[in-house]
Amino acid sequence: MEGDKRFKIYHIPVLAFFSRELYRDVARNCKGTTFGYLFLLLLLCWIPLAMNLHRGVADFVEQEAPKLVSQIPEITITDGEVSIDEPEPYFVRDPDTGAALVVIDTTGEISSLADTEAVGLVTKNAVTFEKNAYETRTFSFRDIDYFVLTQGKIYGWLDIVKRFAAPVLYPFCVLGVFVYRILQALLYAAFGLLIARIVKTELSYDSLLRLSVVAVTPAIIVATLLAMASIHLPMGGLWYFLATMSYLTFGILAAKPKGEQCFGFS
Repeated sequence: MEGDKRFKIYHIPVLAFFSRELYRDVARNCKGTTFGYLFLLLLLCWIPLAMNLHRGVADFVEQEAPKLVSQIPEITITDGEVSIDEPEPYFVRDPDTGAALVVIDTTGEISSLADTEAVGLVTKNAVTFEKNAYETRTFSFRDIDYFVLTQGKIYGWLDIVKRFAAPVLYPFCVLGVFVYRILQALLYAAFGLLIARIVKTELSYDSLLRLSVVAVTPAIIVATLLAMASIHLPMGGLWYFLATMSYLTFGILAAKPKGEQCFGFS
């Protein structure tokens, strides 16, 4: 920050909820897009969300996964062909409903997912999974010389997932949401042009873009807090949109008188 600027970047998440002066300075005196601030905000907001993700994965691995893994027989693949030491067709079922999830049949009695309600089928030479209601994916075992799948190996993989899922997914989640929020701010700034015309004030698109980033801050923070508390807000997207539009209008009105302070972003 330079000169006698009053605000620091870490003030924005609080002041964005109520400060006319903040919105006025952002609109009238600042430069840039404020995307740097937006990225930092998302970095911080996704830390508790990543912790929630870690707890969710850990709970699944420790409580739900064993109900499925305990049903999986030892599967041996030799020269591209599957074998199990169990009567076939062998079914892995949903522990809650009893519905078939995966069928293992190397006899040819069940040769297609169309022959079963399961979403996965292991045959003598391949595995087929239902991707969606209209598409399936098949993976051949022909290039596998020798492999044995045991419950111990599956538990080992699940333990790795439990340990590293959150830190691995965290940067991808942040980057994905960052791109989404940028596009959102660009759209909101376009709405801002219309609002500015209605309230009869002159603001550039760049100014409205900065205002949009600040205006969406309360929605981001509230959404994060609700997610941390596992509270679902019905029609949340609509409420967040209306709140952001309200703050954007508030910011545009606050920008009508010329501000004296400058709020900057580094």
